[in-house]
Amino acid sequence: MGQKTTRIGLVGYGQIGRAVHEMIDRDAGNGMEVVFVHDQVADAVKGVSSDLVLGDLSTFGERGADLVVEMAHPSVTQAWGAKILEQTNYMMISVTALADRGLEQTLEGASKQHGTRCYIPHGGAVGLDALYENRDVWEAVTVTMKKPPKNVDCTGAGVDADSITEERVLYEGPVRGACPMFPRNVNTMASIAYAGIGFDRTHAVLIVSPAWNTATVAVEARAPGLDLELSRVEGITGVTGASTPASIYNSVQTIASTGAGIHLR
Repeated sequence: MGQKTTRIGLVGYGQIGRAVHEMIDRDAGNGMEVVFVHDQVADAVKGVSSDLVLGDLSTFGERGADLVVEMAHPSVTQAWGAKILEQTNYMMISVTALADRGLEQTLEGASKQHGTRCYIPHGGAVGLDALYENRDVWEAVTVTMKKPPKNVDCTGAGVDADSITEERVLYEGPVRGACPMFPRNVNTMASIAYAGIGFDRTHAVLIVSPAWNTATVAVEARAPGLDLELSRVEGITGVTGASTPASIYNSVQTIASTGAGIHLR
């Protein structure tokens, strides 16, 4: 049986985008091929083969991608998500975009109308399968994130990160409210909310301290006769956790790999 190659388009070529590209290319047997790379900052794609660089995202359809992966900012999904879904499958890592209920409905409608799929990777979210499998029974879900203030874009909260000298709660409330304030920092919270009991019922706590040099994500879920408590501590560069690039690649691989062998799903 011949192996089909899945054609991948990458939107956003920062730390995560570069790493995912390298991981796809590194494994010749995974049945995936990158057919374009796009970033709104021209310098970001310096060094990328010119035949792969897509300068104008509106021409993405000419590359025949089977899957377009967003690794940039929720504004990409706001502007292009539905248009991409009109032609092919789409995966977004900036899950905070879905806090906009109108946009969520638009994406879902485009997917259904055109027979395409919109994917959410687990990214930095821990316990996503357990949250999703029991989403009808959870009575309460809380996700707590702890980070150094230098690794949080505090602009939306009206706070200067350099002015924070001690532990401080930047946000506490529904995940839906955290997403527009910290669109680049709480994608994990958004994934957990979407998988579980929703953006309005999932409680978010974002804490920063200059004494920390790691990022912590802790999830607590409660239901009659069922409790879930999970946490992960990892290094962080910029707004990206150390495990995120590999996690995103594994999500892409789960969706798109056609390589032979034994696969964990």
